Amino acid sequence: MAVFRNSLIASALALLFSASIDAHVTLTPKFAEPGQNLTTAFHVPHGCNGSATTGIFVTVPDAITVLTPQQINNWTLTTTYRDESNQSISTINWSGGVLAPTDALDFPMVLSLPNSDLSTQSNVTLYFPVVQTCQVGTANWTALGNDKEGEPAPTIVIVKNATQAAADAIAIKNNSTTSATSSGAAATQTGSGANSIYAGILPFAAAVGALAIAL
Repeated sequence: MAVFRNSLIASALALLFSASIDAHVTLTPKFAEPGQNLTTAFHVPHGCNGSATTGIFVTVPDAITVLTPQQINNWTLTTTYRDESNQSISTINWSGGVLAPTDALDFPMVLSLPNSDLSTQSNVTLYFPVVQTCQVGTANWTALGNDKEGEPAPTIVIVKNATQAAADAIAIKNNSTTSATSSGAAATQTGSGANSIYAGILPFAAAVGALAIAL
């Protein structure tokens, strides 16, 4: 009986963990064209393994020299600069707020993209590593490219046609979710939909845990 109970607990925890990592912190929109002025936001879909978010710390890539992060009600915004001129932001920190573990929030900014040369390449990817601080623990969205340390960092992809690139990405994502079941995992993982998966798993995991204890 103890083996069965432990198996139930392990299964619930594995399901909960897989749901939480599937919903990544991302930049939305993420596609842009060379030299474009872009309004985008870091979409934070959930907390850290059931703990509320209290801070979002962003490292700005060197290629971005014109950037203005936006204030959010009930959060404190601070920045650091690359040099004493205080013109080029190197880090952004939204802190002091409390975002419930199953809630989502966008942390916006306005920036100017470099005039990347796409004559010999199809795109240029800019990485914005994010450390998500929670009341208990942190989540490191800091992996660059094929780096396996941490979760993938949010990106902006510079392309020749941002509208077409975005449409293609949505089509690929929709195709990848057509085989989902009608359970909580069937919620589409776009925008706040990813948060729905996370929220749906929590009561399920709790129920399994309660059943395991009763056994």
